[in-house]
Amino acid sequence: MLFIPNSQLLANLINHYLAYIPHGHCYLWQTPLVSLHVISDGLIAIAYFSIPILLLYFVFKRSDVPFQNVFILFGAFIILCGMGHLIDIVTLWYPLYWLSGIEKAITALVSCYTAMEMVFLIPTFLSLKTPEQLETINQELQKEVDERQKIEDKLRNLNTQLETQVKERTKKLQETLGREKAITRVIQRMRQTLNLEKIFAATTEELRQAISCERVIVYQFNPDWSGQVVAESVSEGWPTLNLITTPEELLTTTEEEKCTINTIEDTHLQESQGEPFTKKNTYRVVSNIYEAGFTPCYINLLEQLQAKAYIVVPIFCSNQLWGLILTYQLSTPRDWDDAAVQIVLQVGQQLGVAVQQGELFKQTQNQAEELELAKIAAEKANHAKSEFLASMSHELRTPLNAILGYVQLMLRSTSLSSDHRNNLQTINDSGEHLLGLINDVLEMSKIEAGQIVLKETDFDLYHLLDELETLLQLKATIKQLSLSFIRDCTVPQYIRTDEKKLRQVLINIIGNAIKFTEKGRVTVKVWCEGHRLFFAVEDTGQGIEKEELEQLFSPFVQAKAGVNSGEGTGLGLPISSKFINLMGGKIMVNSVVTEGTTFTFNIHFCPAISASKDTTPTLFRYPVALAPDQPHFRILVVEDKQTNRDLLVKLLTLVGFDVKEATNGREAIALWDAWEPHLIWMDMQMPIMNGYEATKRIKASLKGQATVIIALTASVFEEQRQEVLDCGCDDFAAKPFRSQEIFDKMAQYLGVQYIYEEEIPSTLDDYQTHGLFSLTDEHLNVMPSQWIAQIYQRACEGNDLSLLKLLEEIPPEQTAFKNALQELIDNFQFDEIIELSKNHVV
Repeated sequence: MLFIPNSQLLANLINHYLAYIPHGHCYLWQTPLVSLHVISDGLIAIAYFSIPILLLYFVFKRSDVPFQNVFILFGAFIILCGMGHLIDIVTLWYPLYWLSGIEKAITALVSCYTAMEMVFLIPTFLSLKTPEQLETINQELQKEVDERQKIEDKLRNLNTQLETQVKERTKKLQETLGREKAITRVIQRMRQTLNLEKIFAATTEELRQAISCERVIVYQFNPDWSGQVVAESVSEGWPTLNLITTPEELLTTTEEEKCTINTIEDTHLQESQGEPFTKKNTYRVVSNIYEAGFTPCYINLLEQLQAKAYIVVPIFCSNQLWGLILTYQLSTPRDWDDAAVQIVLQVGQQLGVAVQQGELFKQTQNQAEELELAKIAAEKANHAKSEFLASMSHELRTPLNAILGYVQLMLRSTSLSSDHRNNLQTINDSGEHLLGLINDVLEMSKIEAGQIVLKETDFDLYHLLDELETLLQLKATIKQLSLSFIRDCTVPQYIRTDEKKLRQVLINIIGNAIKFTEKGRVTVKVWCEGHRLFFAVEDTGQGIEKEELEQLFSPFVQAKAGVNSGEGTGLGLPISSKFINLMGGKIMVNSVVTEGTTFTFNIHFCPAISASKDTTPTLFRYPVALAPDQPHFRILVVEDKQTNRDLLVKLLTLVGFDVKEATNGREAIALWDAWEPHLIWMDMQMPIMNGYEATKRIKASLKGQATVIIALTASVFEEQRQEVLDCGCDDFAAKPFRSQEIFDKMAQYLGVQYIYEEEIPSTLDDYQTHGLFSLTDEHLNVMPSQWIAQIYQRACEGNDLSLLKLLEEIPPEQTAFKNALQELIDNFQFDEIIELSKNHVV
């Protein structure tokens, strides 16, 4: 049975595998043999199990070893082999052959996989270094390690050096930062003031604390290179020197015989003119006075001063040596570090800047004081000029007030002959002309004194231009000139500015153009750009020389044409120029000799919606009596000049007022208290008691507040008129006054009603008084020929005001004739007046 053919055995295995049980070497069942197998398999299993444990421990400890997977596969293979030997022992007694077969199959798989892995790893194993190669590599590695060790040592040394340098630089930076902080603190103290004494006091204190020394001194040179201490700071516990003379021995000395602390008179710096500190960035540092080679005298002096070491730095103001800054260590010698030296140097530089600024500030203060003194002197001169002008205004206007006033009273008389009336009219015209000259001079003085202000109102610009064109047209017609006004569509109708000044400027410039143009035309152009109004007055006159244009707007200067005409004062254009400047504009002139001149100016304006006042001209009607059924008005006239007092008294008495008079303020107060007038005409300049004081006393009581006081003043200055109102006056009237103004103000404040000339029944027929009156040249026969000539002349000039004054000379019985002429004047129909009167003029 042992020799069964293989084919039969395979058949049995295939067909009857469940019945196949192998027997092996245990068939003999010999006890020694069984023991041998058991012991051998057990030991082999133990050996197999110990080997993978050691491998796993090695792999765990040396995770960096390559081929760890091979070690793991070997360990698994060995464990499976050990398991196979243990199963062989078990199968001696138990038929666990399937378990044994499965275990062997797993072992076979693991061993085959391990073998395959080994096949792939053979090239890697073969590439491994031999021990000799490894030894060589180890030696090279050892060399690299040694070299790296040396490099590490060098790096360590460099690191140590760098740390040392960093510490040193950090220390230097800290010192620099401390120095900069100290310098910044000193500079901040300097910049808190421009007063040099305060700067020196603050600087010496801050510098002493910054460098921790005991004494700091600022020394200033005089122009002769002598000098003095100007500031000192000393630490607590050390005496103050209180030097009041030059401390040059604190720096150096060459004359031992002069070595005393009480009389510091060394002239070394004076003789050497500041050497060796005459160059910037020079300084002297002494760490120990006993090692500096000083003379015994100088050392003795320094010992008296208790100085052991010092630093001296120059102070330069711009490029000039101004002084020295000295820092002293008093307690012990001191090795001055660079930080302390640099601090003192920089403080010395900053002190130089501060000194320069302080001296500039001092110069500025001196200049400001000089300017203030000049301003005060100018104000005094201006005040004196104003007082002089006020006095001159009073002195000139006061007699003119009497002249013009009495002429007006006399012209009202119906008993005057034609010659007398003409003479009076000549006096009146001359007085008016003189008043105009005075007004021009005073107006210019007011401008120079800065006492002209704008009085802006809303007005109709179109009406102003039309009125001026009508007013000036006749003057141009008489000279056979063409006068035209060209108004651009951009010009607004209503504007806000100073109408009076604009009117005066236009009349002056256009009037000059007509006056100095003999033939051709005068053209006035008006246009607008934004809030700026432009005017151009062009003429075809003889022109102005180029050299005359530069002085054209200077006061009292006239061009050649003006001088030749013998008219004017040379103030018209300067006044016009000042007014234009005041209104926010400027004036320019272009002229070509023999071709003409063009004046162009502009002013600033504000738009307006409508005119603030009625621009329709009103005619003054002369009152001849008080209307009935009115209170009995009591009027007090206070005036020290008898002529002026009598004039106003007569003017008021003729109308019917109850009038009393006083010559000074004291008399006025007494009469007011006893008589209780309704209104007082108060002159402001009077002896004993002036009008200001009298008004204040009257207005101080309740009864006085009910009394109307109107000042009579010849002043042209606005502040003086304001002073009049501030003292208590209700209003003022300027001298020389007009009758119209006197009566209008009394009507305004007292409500007085008058009977006027045209209200008196006329001696002419009723159709002349109440019906239509047809004016012909025959009606002029009732007036003298000289009067008719004046009417003709004034009509040619377009002078409506003079014409209205001439109407006052018409006798009361010719009321209709007077009213007809007045109607023509009111409507500016001067051509008809010329036509009526030209046949009567020889």
